Amino acid sequence: MRSIPIACFRALLCCLMISCLARPAAALDEVYHCGMALGYPPYQYLDEGGEPDGLDVEVARMVFERMGAKPAFEPGIWDNVVASLRLDRLDCVAGMEINDERRVFFDFTTPYYSRRVVLFVRAEDRSINGLKDLHLKAVAGDRHSFVERRLQEEGLLRTVRIVKTRTKDESMRMLLQGNVIAVIAPRAVGLSLARRYGMAVRVIDVGDPGSPVGFAVAKGNAELRDRMENALRELEQSGLLQPVLDKWLGSSW
Repeated sequence: MRSIPIACFRALLCCLMISCLARPAAALDEVYHCGMALGYPPYQYLDEGGEPDGLDVEVARMVFERMGAKPAFEPGIWDNVVASLRLDRLDCVAGMEINDERRVFFDFTTPYYSRRVVLFVRAEDRSINGLKDLHLKAVAGDRHSFVERRLQEEGLLRTVRIVKTRTKDESMRMLLQGNVIAVIAPRAVGLSLARRYGMAVRVIDVGDPGSPVGFAVAKGNAELRDRMENALRELEQSGLLQPVLDKWLGSSW
């Protein structure tokens, strides 16, 4: 009769051991929905197979791996991605430029690189050499870009038609087709897309000192922000982050 209680005890002990061993695996199944942009190489884009790729995507994977979690990337038009984070439909957004306007709605990790905006024109077009040459011209760009602020400061904004596009890919295709005279874009993005389309371009420096880039979370989500911050710092301190930056950006930043 004593063998029955002993057998039950052993079975219970075995179950407890299995349960304890399973907990780390469960942590690895923790999934966070991470927003990303479309048509924004080399930072964020979908590869030929439709899979998320780019600098920010690779860094996000490394960060979540350090956290013992997994990212579920949610690609979309950038304005929609930003709105989704504000509405708590996403846990975070990869590679968002940090500025005072966005700090009102989001919390950020410390930046891990910066992006510098320039002006792209067709290589054969010698009529554009600075912002003043954009008078009465159509230019593809974003809202609240550094170039737009410069145009405002110099009293030129009302004389330039800034065409808002959903992606930088769309902007560069408009330049290729002759629908705009120039494109406002981060240097690395414009060069990457110009290579994709076999288009010779000329880069015009507009004096942008660069915008810091980090991971964004909803305002007040300090727990996730701190976990991502710690993982990011570990990657930097261990020397694992710099090779990724060099791989994607080379000398183009």
